[in-house]
Amino acid sequence: MKAVLEAIDRLIKRVERLEKAVKAPPREAYRPSEVATLTGIGYATVLEMCRTGELPAKQVGGGRLWIVPAAELRRYLNDTSGTTA
Repeated sequence: MKAVLEAIDRLIKRVERLEKAVKAPPREAYRPSEVATLTGIGYATVLEMCRTGELPAKQVGGGRLWIVPAAELRRYLNDTSGTTA
C-alpha cells in the first residue's frame, strides 16, 4: 500500500510540473542539457551536434556555452522525425 501511495504522489508531482510547463511562455532558446532531456539524446552527443553544425547552435559566454535556438531545435526534430536509429 505504501508503494502505491508513493507512486501516486510521484504522479501528482509530475502532473503539477507538466501543468506549469504548459503555462510557461514559449522558449526562444535551449541549453544543450535541456535539448538532451527533451529529445532523449545524450548530452555529449548534443554538444557534438552543436560543434559539427548538425544541430545549429550559437556559442555565447566567450565561446564556452552553447545555445540552441528554439526554431533550430524544431527544424531538427521535424527533419529527423521520420528516421530510425
